[in-house]
Amino acid sequence: MRSVKTLVYTALILGIALYLRLRFIIYAPFEFKIDAWSMYNYALNVMNGEYYGHSFGEHWSRYAYWPPLYIFLSGFVYRFFGTAQDFIVMRVIQAGFSAVSCLLCFITAREALRDYSDLHEEAGLTAGILMALNTRMVAYTNHLYAETVFITIYLAAVYFSLRYFKDEMSLKLSCPNGSVRVKHLVLFSIFFGLGNLTRPVLLLLPAVIFLSALLFITARRFSICRGIKVLAADGALSLLIILAVLSPWILRNYAVTGRLILIDTNGPINFYIAHNPHSNGTWVDIKKAQSDMLKLYETGYKEGLVYIRNNINREIDLLKVKQQLFLYHGDYHISEAATHLDRTYKLPLYGSLIKMECPYRLPQISFEFLWKSALLLLVLFIFRLISVKSLFILFCEPLWIIGNFLYMNLIILIFYYAPRYRITAEPFLCILIGILLAGIFTSYRKNNAI
Repeated sequence: MRSVKTLVYTALILGIALYLRLRFIIYAPFEFKIDAWSMYNYALNVMNGEYYGHSFGEHWSRYAYWPPLYIFLSGFVYRFFGTAQDFIVMRVIQAGFSAVSCLLCFITAREALRDYSDLHEEAGLTAGILMALNTRMVAYTNHLYAETVFITIYLAAVYFSLRYFKDEMSLKLSCPNGSVRVKHLVLFSIFFGLGNLTRPVLLLLPAVIFLSALLFITARRFSICRGIKVLAADGALSLLIILAVLSPWILRNYAVTGRLILIDTNGPINFYIAHNPHSNGTWVDIKKAQSDMLKLYETGYKEGLVYIRNNINREIDLLKVKQQLFLYHGDYHISEAATHLDRTYKLPLYGSLIKMECPYRLPQISFEFLWKSALLLLVLFIFRLISVKSLFILFCEPLWIIGNFLYMNLIILIFYYAPRYRITAEPFLCILIGILLAGIFTSYRKNNAI
């Protein structure tokens, strides 16, 4: 019976997700944005069988300016299918990735509550449907950015990290079935490496994961010494796998540029853009000569840190601005799509129910609604867990999801805000709402059982 329910829920989530995304691709206008145009030019080099970077004579940084995975994926797609009809094949592939990310929200929320509630399937369904209906997730399948692919890979890494936690804890750090734990650790490490090859914003995440694992160990009163030993061994294995995934690209970068470049070269200059006299919380023209711009590929982090140290008060103000943008700002990509539509775009049970002409018009309220709903449910969830012990134990899984949301928020605070950077945090709100709703209802039902 449960397998039938799982299949029905899976089909429902995938059906809604694919319907909305494919219909969006059909009716919404397609146009290049600045970064997408740059990625496309790199992909053309891949399509033509040339080096990933620009032609010889360019500055060394251009040979690894963008992380490679999305560039190579789109380059191979263009090679086999061409770029006709507004890149329809690539956008359909992105719709597939986005639909899979909805399914990953489903299985992640389900896994988080599997040991605590018979409503874990419903928790997953809620998360998956919220992700499927998310206006920004729908709209970004129509843009040739790396975020859609990245979100799918990132969610896969999060799912396997959660499975690793639970394997670790259920085995009580012994190994009658240690191969299961190792399998999930290996899968996490592979997806983590691939995620960084798509968008290198996860580099600090392993430290967060293993600190969280220690929290799990402490919560369940296992031996901390034993836990540290196991986590150290697992961490070493994970690091080796991650390096194995990244090493072909690292070696390629060294062969082409003569420099040790982990993934890409745009980190230093973007950090300086976020921390300089012209910074305003988003991308800004730093108004430097070409020669000075090129120097920032090597000195950007250093100069940015110097500016932070000398302008603490202004940096605090910028943090406030970026946090406000993160929580309340709309998405101009979606707004522009709405204004350029050449026909009314209506969707049953989505557009018509909320009495809107199209789902593009919701971005300014949708994200705010999600995080405020998650916050309210979080308070109720904590309130329902009466005992401190139950709070400490049952809160670990939701805390891991919250941690990933906050991690993506932190990345924006370190650099600068852009709408497409924020969408990487939104799946965790969908997962969290699913978990909390089911957890609250389960607690209510148990406390009121006759």
